[in-house]
Amino acid sequence: MSSFQLEANKISNDIENKYQTVLVASSSIADSVKDKVDCWRRDTERHCEIEFPYYEEEKIYKSSVDDSYELNRFLDNISAYKSLCGKANVSYNKFWDKELEKFNSVKKTSTVSHEEFRDLQSSYRLIRKEWRKLLDTLRANWELEQIQKLREKFLKKLLRELDLISELMSCVDNLGLEPGVFFDLSSGSINLRNIASIKRWLEYLRNDRGVLAIIDLMGKINRIKHSEKIETVSHTVTQIMQVPNINSKEEIVGVRLGNDLEHALPSELALMRDPETSVLFDLKYIESGLMCFDLQGMDKVTESYETEIEQTVSEEDSKGPMVICVDTSGSMQGAPETIAKAVTMLMVLKAKQDNRACYLINFSTGVEILNLSGGFAMESLISFLQKSFHGGTDVAPAISAGLTAMATDEYKNADMLIISDFIMNGLPQDLLEKIASLREEGNKFNSLVIDSCFMEHRLKSIFDNEWVYDPRTSNIVELINFQTKCENTELIN
Repeated sequence: MSSFQLEANKISNDIENKYQTVLVASSSIADSVKDKVDCWRRDTERHCEIEFPYYEEEKIYKSSVDDSYELNRFLDNISAYKSLCGKANVSYNKFWDKELEKFNSVKKTSTVSHEEFRDLQSSYRLIRKEWRKLLDTLRANWELEQIQKLREKFLKKLLRELDLISELMSCVDNLGLEPGVFFDLSSGSINLRNIASIKRWLEYLRNDRGVLAIIDLMGKINRIKHSEKIETVSHTVTQIMQVPNINSKEEIVGVRLGNDLEHALPSELALMRDPETSVLFDLKYIESGLMCFDLQGMDKVTESYETEIEQTVSEEDSKGPMVICVDTSGSMQGAPETIAKAVTMLMVLKAKQDNRACYLINFSTGVEILNLSGGFAMESLISFLQKSFHGGTDVAPAISAGLTAMATDEYKNADMLIISDFIMNGLPQDLLEKIASLREEGNKFNSLVIDSCFMEHRLKSIFDNEWVYDPRTSNIVELINFQTKCENTELIN
């Protein structure tokens, strides 16, 4: 096993021991960490192969292999070895200078004696051995240094990311979210500047007394519609049956003609006692005409066959897309905006966890849109949520943008959620008509009000479900079909 693989295994073991809770909680994070370690190993191995400072000297050594023991090649090897020692700043054995001088003298003669050739062979093998040993030592020491350097750089980044995940995991208890949904190592990373915002929003939910009610709100928005249908279902029926076995002699089932003496009737055997009738017995025996007991047994056989029956089954409609409009106007500044963004982030992450498309609208007097229908990095979501207009409030452009999205195939049958303090004017008639039209097609419109003065400034309800959250008391009130109840009260009065 190479030193690179050994170091990669050591890194993996250290991470598993230190972040076991994180890796067990999310298989996607564990797989991503494994991929990152494998990538580090490959990159480090390639780096050490290409960036080796004595790469050219190593190439010279490999290209100088020659078993013919040529004198010129030997002299070149000594020169290359001496040059390498000088470049690497290692001690050079003066013995090779003497050898160089000796064989340069030999080179001037026209012939090489047998004894001189034997010396040449011995010296040639020795210089090659020392040259190779020096290159191996230089590479081993340099690779070890590089591995440690690159390991520290790699771990510094990876451990910081895993620490961020650990911090986030401590905030998601009881929020119904998978830890991996916060941090996908393959689609970007959460930087240190954004972690403060995430923790503040999540801790607001976790530490607030109304958090359980808000989680219940998530369940109502995300609930699955159930329906029933009748379908034909094939069933395999297994039945045990008894079938006759003529080869088994378990019980008497009748009488038959034959010549089985052991099964012959007593009346037939009695014919043998009288000489006059014994001839008849012999004749019946030869012709298999003796009356014999018929015996057989029963075997149990398992048979299977298919049958179809009609039954009523419950089916679940797939969770549809969501359109979320979050108010960041001046009236929301402070705790209401923090809560609104915390709830928005929770909704978006639950949508991602359930593979639901999500259309996010940040509004004041203007709007900004983030389409989260496909995969997305947390970086883009956090950056979007950190934006604030802090101007006036006009929900009409946000609703209009949401209705436009809901008219597309991608967001067909979507539910809309508006999070605001609803200190705003009423909606244009054309928007109200579009909302009514989409509601008839099955779309739902919901609101979460972050303010206690909602009852005085509320829109005359366009919503199917309304929740009012008071940030001062952490109380949440559910107003289901509020407008319908008001209209019924007015009719009674």
